[in-house]
Amino acid sequence: MIQDDYKRIFENKHKVMAVFAHPDDAELYSGGTIARLVGDGKEVMVVKVTSGDKGSRQEKITSKELGNTRESEDRKAMRTLGIKDENNIYLHVEDGTVMDSLEVIGKIAEQIRIFKPDLIITHNPEDKIIRFDKDVNWVNYRDHLNTALAAIDAAYPYARDLLFFPEHFKNKNTSSHAVTEFLLVDYYNHEDLVYIDITNSVETRVRAHAAHSSQYSVEAAQNSADFFTKSDNYGNKRFERFRYVVAD
Repeated sequence: MIQDDYKRIFENKHKVMAVFAHPDDAELYSGGTIARLVGDGKEVMVVKVTSGDKGSRQEKITSKELGNTRESEDRKAMRTLGIKDENNIYLHVEDGTVMDSLEVIGKIAEQIRIFKPDLIITHNPEDKIIRFDKDVNWVNYRDHLNTALAAIDAAYPYARDLLFFPEHFKNKNTSSHAVTEFLLVDYYNHEDLVYIDITNSVETRVRAHAAHSSQYSVEAAQNSADFFTKSDNYGNKRFERFRYVVAD
């Protein structure tokens, strides 16, 4: 039977930052974990590198309109998860253009220096093709891959070393900070896998995910939760899976 790794990972953590490429990524990959952390009194910041302003097949909508719609939906989703408004961050990099560049690293490093997290949750930084099981695979979209690379680079050494982005320190709330612990999503068969029990927060995950109504129906959000958090190995419990990395 799968064991819950929540206490082992989070017992000594006070602040957790989630860095994802688009609105709805946090809910899709870690919504139950985020809701559980907030319910446990942890402070959580969720950073969206883009506003998902290209993610539509509708022809009669502009990128600005779509970005505004998706941010509006995302604010509702974040409130559902219990995220404070001041911890709901949009970096406004153009959707589809994210690179592991100094520009993006700097934007993320600034948030790390302000919030000072103990652990970062982000995308899979290694695999272009994600293998869920022997019959199911998908592409690790470029924005996801590059967001993960930039977040890890920002965590070390760019947020730590004072001579990188010295302009950040004009804000009195910023200071040097390094992060060495990560939970990486989109890993399903790895020796570093850990399991977070979200049985009591899966309904919150679904409601938050469904708040992105331009992208998901309630049924689609429920199906996503079932796909990612159910398994014969879990019994009646629900789990989200991560690769846990300590890189000090």
